[in-house]
This record gives sequence, structure tokens and C-alpha cells, in this order.
Amino acid sequence: MKLATIALALASLLGASFAAAQPYPRKPVTIVVPYAPGGGTDVVARALANALSIHWKQTVIVDNTAGADGMIGTQKALRAPADGYTMILQLNTMLLWKGTSEGPGANLLEDIAFISLIQTAPLAFAVSSKFPGNTFGEFVAWCKVPANACSWGTATRYAQLIGKHLMETAGLERAVNIPYKGGGPMMNDLLGGHVTMTIPSVASSLTQKQAGSIKVLAVASRSRFKFAPDVPTLAEAGYPINGDSWYGLMVAKATPPEIVRAITEGVRAVSKDANLIATIEGNGGQPVFSSGEEFNDYVKRESQELGALLAKYPSVQ
Repeated sequence: MKLATIALALASLLGASFAAAQPYPRKPVTIVVPYAPGGGTDVVARALANALSIHWKQTVIVDNTAGADGMIGTQKALRAPADGYTMILQLNTMLLWKGTSEGPGANLLEDIAFISLIQTAPLAFAVSSKFPGNTFGEFVAWCKVPANACSWGTATRYAQLIGKHLMETAGLERAVNIPYKGGGPMMNDLLGGHVTMTIPSVASSLTQKQAGSIKVLAVASRSRFKFAPDVPTLAEAGYPINGDSWYGLMVAKATPPEIVRAITEGVRAVSKDANLIATIEGNGGQPVFSSGEEFNDYVKRESQELGALLAKYPSVQ
């Protein structure tokens, strides 16, 4: 009996040692998407989760925790153990959050380790196919006619900030901003004639553009967008304003460096996955798959640019 007990104890110890020696991940991994199911982040997160599941031979789950412009889900992820088993797929609207004593807020960059910038897509400026104009200049001229009611819809604070900057630059202070809780209701109102123009990501407007139900007047990228080469940039229309939305993968800052490296290697390994690339490009995104250092530098630069705009347009906060 004693020998049996000793043998059992040794087996347990060896099993524990083997488990500890196994590479990450040793159990299911969760990617928190802090927005509702069905949106762009959710679609990309599920394709990324599937590719990582195959690569790691371990389940990767997508957890949609929406609310407060993405802050609730991000707080949830950051409060989980910093062991790499809870990741976040966020977009750059998070850079507009105010600081809070409990959440990431103003100290967000100190709370997060950046794994990879997954994709970018410029903001688009879309009108209904019934709008009597085909260029952004014609939209500006139409809105300057006092008899024409002019409004523009946004579904994120980031789009609202870029939109305010653009409207002021174009001399359209009379144009009314209509904020929406999601891109779906916003586009429905555009198609129904309840709002003159909307500012979605180009990724969420390509399908309707291709169907002929909307016209995309311009994009806010520095050069013409690969998947909409016929659409001019704002700069080409005479308004040198840039606005790129992005999706990026992150973990809590306290995550051990070896785990961060393991996640980074996994993302790098799936960056050429055909289904993942097709999903990103099919939704109008430009695959990036940067390093964590490149992503961190990108965020710092954009934070400075957005900080200047927030100071100019404090109502967006």
C-alpha cells in the first residue's frame, strides 16, 4: 500500500511538472470583443480565434461583452488574471476614453501590452444612392444651401471627432451630427433618408456600395484604399484630413514576457492564414499584423494627434 501511495504521489508530481513544462497555451484562451456580435471586430476576432485554435491545437473562444463604447469589455479583460489566457481585440475609439479611477482610462497605455495591429481601414463618407451628387465637394455645396437640411451620422466617438474636424474645415458648422449606438441603425437611417451622410468604416460600407444602395464620396486614408480604388481621398477633395480605424490584439500589461512572446509568435504564424486574410479583406480591411513594438509606437503617435483634436473639440469627450 505504501509503495502504491508513493508511486501515485510521484506520478502526480511528474504530471504536474509535465503540465508546467507544456508550452502556452495549456487551456482554452478567450478573446474579449468589447462590442456586440455581428460587427466588424466580432467577425475578425472569430476568424483570428479559428486560425489560432488550429495553430495552437487549443480552443480559442470569442467573448462579446459590449457597453460604454467598448470600455466595459476592456475593463473585464484587464481584471482577469494577467496570464495571457484573456486577450482583447480593440479598436482606436479606446484612445478617446476619459481617465477613471477604476478603468483603463487615461492610464490605458500603461495598463496594456500591445501584441499586434491586425488590420486598418479608413473612415468612409457615404450618402444614399438617391443623393443628388457624386463627390464630397458636391455634398459640401449642397449642405451650404440654407433650404437643404444637412446631417451626418456617426456610430463611434472616433468618427464623431474626425467628422467635427472635417465639417469645420469645410465650413459646414450648420450640419447636424446624429450619434448612433451602432453602425446598423445608422446605415438604415441613411438608406431611409433620415440622415444625409454617414461616417462608417469603409469596411462596413463596401457591401452596400457594391450593391448600389449607397455612394461613398471619399475615404480618409492618406492614399486611395486598395479595395475602393475608385473612391478619392479627402485630401484629393481638398480636405487634408486623415482617419483610419484599426483593430488590434492586446493583453494586460502584467502578462509575463514569455507568454507575450508565445502569443506574438502564434499571431505571426497565422498572419498568412488564407481564411483569416480573406475575412479581413472581405470586410474591407487591410491586413497589417505588426509587431508589438510597431503597434505601441503607432498608438503613441495617434494618441498625440487625437489629444490635440480632443482639446479643440471637447464636446466629443
